[in-house]
Amino acid sequence: MAIGKDGVDWDDPTLQRWLGGMSNEQTIKNYKVSYRLYAIYTGKSASELIDEAIEDFKRDPRERRDIVLKRLIGFYNWLKNDYVKKLGKYKGKKGTTGRSAELRVNTMRSFYATYDIVVKMKGKNKLPKSKVENKRIIFKPEDVWKVKVLVDNARTPRDRAIVLCHFQGGMDVSTMCSLDYGDVAEGLAKGEEPLRIQVMRVKTGIEFYTFIAKDGITALKAYLADMQSRGVKFDNRTPLFLQDRGKKRLRTTNICEMMKELVVRSGFVTAENNGNDFNPLGTHSLRESFGSLMINSGVPDTIVDFWLGHEIGEMAEAYKTVQYDSLRKMYMEREQLISISVPNKENEKLKEIESITTDLVLKLKRTETELAQQKEEMGKIQNDYKSLQEKIDAFLKHHETL
Repeated sequence: MAIGKDGVDWDDPTLQRWLGGMSNEQTIKNYKVSYRLYAIYTGKSASELIDEAIEDFKRDPRERRDIVLKRLIGFYNWLKNDYVKKLGKYKGKKGTTGRSAELRVNTMRSFYATYDIVVKMKGKNKLPKSKVENKRIIFKPEDVWKVKVLVDNARTPRDRAIVLCHFQGGMDVSTMCSLDYGDVAEGLAKGEEPLRIQVMRVKTGIEFYTFIAKDGITALKAYLADMQSRGVKFDNRTPLFLQDRGKKRLRTTNICEMMKELVVRSGFVTAENNGNDFNPLGTHSLRESFGSLMINSGVPDTIVDFWLGHEIGEMAEAYKTVQYDSLRKMYMEREQLISISVPNKENEKLKEIESITTDLVLKLKRTETELAQQKEEMGKIQNDYKSLQEKIDAFLKHHETL
C-alpha cells in the first residue's frame, strides 16, 4: 500500500478504476481533491466506501439505510459549514460556497456510479439550490470598451494577445494553453483575416475551429515579434503561449492569476475582490461574452457551440468542410461587435441619432426663448395699448364735459 502525502492510497484498485477512465489532467486533479476531502470526512478508504454501499444495496428496499445518500448530504453540509481550508490565501477560512460543495458531491456520485451505485438526489433529498454568490460579468455590445481597457492595462504583449484571443475566439483557458505555434503559423503567413484556429478542446477531446479578428491577429504578431526579439525560436511544435522566461508552456493557473491581477489593475474589481475567491471578469467571462454577443446578433446556437468547442453531433463535420465559407462570412460580418478598434456601426448610428436629437433640443430651446421674448414684447405692446386707450378715453370724457 502506497499512502500519498495527503493520506490517500491512490494505488487502491477501487480508485484506479474510477480515475483510469479519465484523460484530462486537470479533471483528474479536481476529482482527487474531492475524493481526499470525502476521505477526511468519512474516515474510510475507497474499498471500504464501496463495500458498505454494496452491502446496503443488497438489502431489502424496506431495510436499506441509504448510507451513501446520508453520507453525501452530510458531506455537503460539512463542506459548507465546518471544513477549514488548509492552503492558499484563504487558509483558515471556514466553509465553502454552496456551488463548490455541490460540485464536490457530484464528483463523489460519479465515484459511486463507477460501481453501478446510482444515488438519486431529488425531491426531499435534493441538495439546497446554490445561492448565486458571485456574478460573472457578461459584456453587451456597449460594454466592449472594457476589453480595450484590459488590453491597455496588460503588462506584456503576450497578455494582450491572450485577452483578445479569449474574447474574440471564445476558447477556454485549457485549450488556449494547449495551442502550438503551428496552429497559427500558416494562417499568419498567408495574412488570413479572420485567422482560423483549428484545435482540439482539451476538456472534451472535441475537434473544432474558431476565428480571431483583426485586433487579435495584430496582438498575436506583436507578441511573437517580442518573443523572437528576445531570442525565442518558434517551430510548429513550440507552445504558442510561453511562460515569462520563454521556455515552458503557459499553464491555466498562470493565465487565471494574470487575469485576477489585470482586472484589479484595470479598476473593474477591488484588490480584495469584495471578499470573494471568484473573478467575475476572468477568462470564462470573456468566453461567455463572445458566445452571448454572437447569439444575440443572430448566429445560430449550434454554430456558436461549435466555435466554443461544444459537442454538436453530426453538424460539426459539415461546419468543418462544406460550410466553412459561410461560417467565416458570418464571423466577419460581426467583427465590429468584438473589435476594440473597428467602429461599431450600431454605436455610430446611436451617436448620429444622439447628435440629431441634441440639435433638435437646442433648436427647441432657442425657439422657446424666442417665443418667451415675443410674449414679453407682446405684453409690453398690450400694456402700451391699454395705457394709450385710457388716455384717449380720458381725453374724450374731458371734452364731453365741456
